[in-house]
Amino acid sequence: MRALSSDSLSYERLVERMLRQLNMGHGLDELLASVFDHLADLVPSNRIAVALLEEPARVLRLVACRSDGELMLKIGYAARLEGSTLAPLLETGEPRIISDLEEYLRHKPGSSSTELIVREGMRSSLTLPLLADGKAIGVLFFSSREKGRYKKRHAELLGRLASPIAIGVEKSRLIGQLQQTNEELARANSAKDDFLDTLRNEVDKQTEQLRRSETRYRLLVEMGQVVNSSLDMREVFRHAAVQIRKTLGCDRVSLLLVSGEETTRHGFALEFNGDRDRWADIPTQTLPGSAFDWVMQHRVPQVVRSLKELQAFPEDRRLFEVGYRSKVYLPLLSRDQSVGVLGIVSRHEHQPDHWDLELLRELCSQLSIALDNASAYSEIDRLRTELEQQNVYLRDEIRTDHDFGNIIGDSPAMRQVRVAVEQVALTDSTVLILGETGTGKELVARAIHDGSARRDNLMVKVNCASLAPSLIASELFGHEAGAFTGATERRRGRFELSHHGSIFLDEISEVPAETQVMLLRVLQERVIERVGGSEPIDVDTRVIAASNRNLKTAAEEGRFREDLYYRLNVFPIVIPPLRERREDIPALLNHFVARFSARMNKSITRVDRRGMEVLMQYDWPGNVRELENIVERSMIISRGDTLSLDASWLSGGVASPVNENLVGHSPSTDETVSLSSGATNGTHRTLAEIERQAILDALARCDGKVYGGDGAAAALGLRPTTLYGKMRKLKIKTRRKHE
Repeated sequence: MRALSSDSLSYERLVERMLRQLNMGHGLDELLASVFDHLADLVPSNRIAVALLEEPARVLRLVACRSDGELMLKIGYAARLEGSTLAPLLETGEPRIISDLEEYLRHKPGSSSTELIVREGMRSSLTLPLLADGKAIGVLFFSSREKGRYKKRHAELLGRLASPIAIGVEKSRLIGQLQQTNEELARANSAKDDFLDTLRNEVDKQTEQLRRSETRYRLLVEMGQVVNSSLDMREVFRHAAVQIRKTLGCDRVSLLLVSGEETTRHGFALEFNGDRDRWADIPTQTLPGSAFDWVMQHRVPQVVRSLKELQAFPEDRRLFEVGYRSKVYLPLLSRDQSVGVLGIVSRHEHQPDHWDLELLRELCSQLSIALDNASAYSEIDRLRTELEQQNVYLRDEIRTDHDFGNIIGDSPAMRQVRVAVEQVALTDSTVLILGETGTGKELVARAIHDGSARRDNLMVKVNCASLAPSLIASELFGHEAGAFTGATERRRGRFELSHHGSIFLDEISEVPAETQVMLLRVLQERVIERVGGSEPIDVDTRVIAASNRNLKTAAEEGRFREDLYYRLNVFPIVIPPLRERREDIPALLNHFVARFSARMNKSITRVDRRGMEVLMQYDWPGNVRELENIVERSMIISRGDTLSLDASWLSGGVASPVNENLVGHSPSTDETVSLSSGATNGTHRTLAEIERQAILDALARCDGKVYGGDGAAAALGLRPTTLYGKMRKLKIKTRRKHE
């Protein structure tokens, strides 16, 4: 016998040859002989036999056998199926391999059929159940004189051939029964030609049913393999459309899917024109009043046999205009939900009359499951990407030091800022934060977000000045794959990531004019469109913008859209520069020293008095950020418990009265001020007492003069009226020295 090899006859050619034998109308014996001939080329055997199931007695009877030796188990042998070792095989449809029949017989000595073939000299076997339309009809036996002759590959190949063999056997039995019936009827009434015509029609009908059953079975198997081979929705549809075209001979197959909002549809179509196939993307379209909407709502097929006579929907008219004449739309249902519509169209009228609608329903069921799996996979992939992008922002947040609930400073200006933050935080109004560089605009934005109902979601930060003008639209709104060079996949923008949260647009004045138009639409309509896309995306995002420039002046000069300015300027918050709230410097200094002490593992508790005076007099063009940098630099060089400051570091060119207090100099207790509790001369004092002493020292240096360029108010960087107010509060009376 020839062994199975990789270049054996293919499955398709073998099936074709068997089907050709079936169409020749051979009887069961001839058919089985042909099957034996074909299988001898594929599977090694010394003995091949077929047993068929007889109903209703449930008896397996040997009907055909071919062996190269003497037969002990002969044709006609019958055994009850119930309780036998073959019953489970017919229930499951799985083949069985016995590598050692003698060993098997020792464990099952009651198997008389096994005992007989062992007496014939057989030592291994392969048993293949025969199923036709899911119903057991019999068993095909292969036996060999060699132990371990049959392998899993033999079972796999025969498993693929089982259905065609079973169908052929069942058809032969049906033909035999019909021929027997025909002969009996002919003998009973040979004169009734009309009765013979009826019989022929019945034979043709049953043959056609069998042929259609074979076609349906093969198509469903192939379709199942196709739709389960990929998680890409487009690839699944393309393979399915080709299979449908082969079966029905249609000219166009389309797939329409409903969006998550159930207000629009989109999909794909494959058009067949000779040897050329054309792929078409169906753009997003509105849903109500369409054929798609009708099928989705009623969940039944929509059949139009003649588009020339009936054009009930807009799609019907468009199809007719491009040359199509009939169509079938079928609903796609998954988990009792309508997910889309499968469209099959022909250029000929009345084609649906020739299509098997029941088969198409079964195909739709398989396709729905595959599309549901692909959609679920896409959604999981989208959520994974979204989480990865969100984690980037969360990691940035973790790396940043925030004092969200503690904006440092108790000056009147900062108290006004706190009140404004509390007023606007619980609303969803757009906020515009204005202030010089380094005043803490991002800190105020964070305080607004953390005080709002959106605090549990992201606040996404965007520094508009740091983004290239050509990329800022993509960064804010995302882009579709292929939107520009390098856009290899769809990307969600910052607005989508901040959905249900807040977005902080720092340096908003640097946004290009074309992007300003897109921002205006977001503020007006709360929708965005990705770069390269056409589908609007709803976003629920609170916008907090910031600028260190005068946006109103920029709008008046045409450098910033005026309508966008007024959209942003709903609730402006102006953060004062540090030079206008010098009274907050001691508290800020204490805050930064505490932070850097923990970071640098130092214990700084004092600052020299002259250094404090320099800090109070300096104009701070870099504001709080500059102060923070000066403190960090001073912490690096300081030794012991006293903070050393060098006035030469200050960009304003203030004369340095503290250079002598650099590294290596230890100021006396009388020269220092305690940071932790405001102690001077070794005595613990409050911050008010420190402020009182600073005013007294300034008055002493200015000979008691408050007003003027050489007065104490100018020396302290305060308005004279502000200084007088503090003096009244601290009970300080001024007196000129010469008086």
